[in-house]
Parts: sequence; C-alpha cells; structure tokens
Amino acid sequence: MAENKDYKFVDHYEFDEELLKKAFAEARKIYKERGFMRRMGFGKAPAITTVDMARAWMSEGHPFTCDHSEEVCANALKVLEAGRKSGVPIFHTTTGYIGKQQWDLPRWDEKIPMSALDINSEWLEIDPKLKPLPEEPVIHKKYASNFFGTHLAQTLNFLGVDTLIVMGATSCACVRHTVMDSTGYGFKTIVPEGTVGDRVPGVIEWNLFDMEAKFADVVPVDEVVRYLEGIDSSVYTKHERSLDQ
Repeated sequence: MAENKDYKFVDHYEFDEELLKKAFAEARKIYKERGFMRRMGFGKAPAITTVDMARAWMSEGHPFTCDHSEEVCANALKVLEAGRKSGVPIFHTTTGYIGKQQWDLPRWDEKIPMSALDINSEWLEIDPKLKPLPEEPVIHKKYASNFFGTHLAQTLNFLGVDTLIVMGATSCACVRHTVMDSTGYGFKTIVPEGTVGDRVPGVIEWNLFDMEAKFADVVPVDEVVRYLEGIDSSVYTKHERSLDQ
C-alpha cells in the first residue's frame, strides 16, 4: 500500500479479452443445448436496486474503487432516469459499519478491508453520478447481498413487485449474491449490460456469463430503458396515507 496511496489499481492489467469472449461463445452453445440460459423475461411491476454504487466503489481513490466506473454510472443513470419517469420504485444500498469499534462488522473483515467502510464517511454516500433523489431509500447492508439482513424482500413483496433490475458492484460478490437471492425470492431478475463494475479484467465477463446461465437475464441497457418507459405506476401497492393527512 505504501507505494500506491491513491489506490489506482485499475489501469495496467495484461488480459486477452478476445480469447475470453471466444470461450464464452462456445460455452453458451453448450449451455443452451442443455437447457440453460433460458429467458425469464420482464414482468408487469419492476423495481430497481443499485448495489454498492457509493463513492467508495464508483469514484477513484478508495481501496474498493472499481474499473470503468464512469461508464458504469452513465449506463446505470439511463436505467434510473427511465424508472424515475415511470414511477418505478428505486432502492439503493451501501455497505458500511458504525463507530470505532464497528461491532456490526462480521468476520468478512478477515478477508477484505471492510473496516475501511465507515458508514458516516462521504465515501458511503451514493455516488452523485447517479443523481440519487431524496425519496429513493438507501439501505445500509452489512454483507454482500442487498437482501441479507435487510427489509428489501418484504418491501418489494408489499409493493407487488415481480421483476427486479440489479446494477452495481461488484460483479463477483455483491451483485452476484443479490441476483441469486432475487431469483430465490421469486423475482424475475434483470441485469442491464454495462451497469456492473469490478476491479479485475475478466471478472465481469465471467460472472455475467454465469448469472445469465443460471439466475438472471442479461439485457442491453436500451431494451431495459424501453421496458421501463412503458410501466404504469398504478401497478404498485401503495398506502393511502390517510392517517397522516
């Protein structure tokens, strides 16, 4: 760390992406022949969740910084803006811990530097490149999945959501676990291409391939945007809030 205090880890990997793409193209043929990689499709009532799209992951200068975060945020913003215009529920998450003792930090810190994620730090704010709105809840999670130990599943069920669009970081951990749990909870699960970040080349490609094979639909951003633009917000269950008037 002493030689790299700015945490600029993302620029100089030697990696043959073309070879990987060729291997996945062949693997897709094999999987589809076996009945994998079926299309879930879109439901009638989507929600959007971002996974750890806080500054610590989406801006330069933190141990958790991801590669190509500008591009990831720009693509995610297209999806978010389409959802906002149609009244689609949006839930952000970030992973962080409280106080000097961090009693809420589990054993995970023995593997990766989770103690660097102080919940009161500006690093844990949702990255401004996403233009988050005050009415969009930010769920503070303690482990990988957006669902683990949170109220997200119960809230989505109450709203009548049948489809969850998942974007964020990282592809190999928090996004992957969120996608797996989303399908496990019974939601059609969609990952827009180009909206997922990670730190090492090849990791995104491999994990998107495997998620598409088993747990989610990986769909072009423009297709997701068109879908969201056609949503009628009346499909969601809402409180009348009559007692609050």
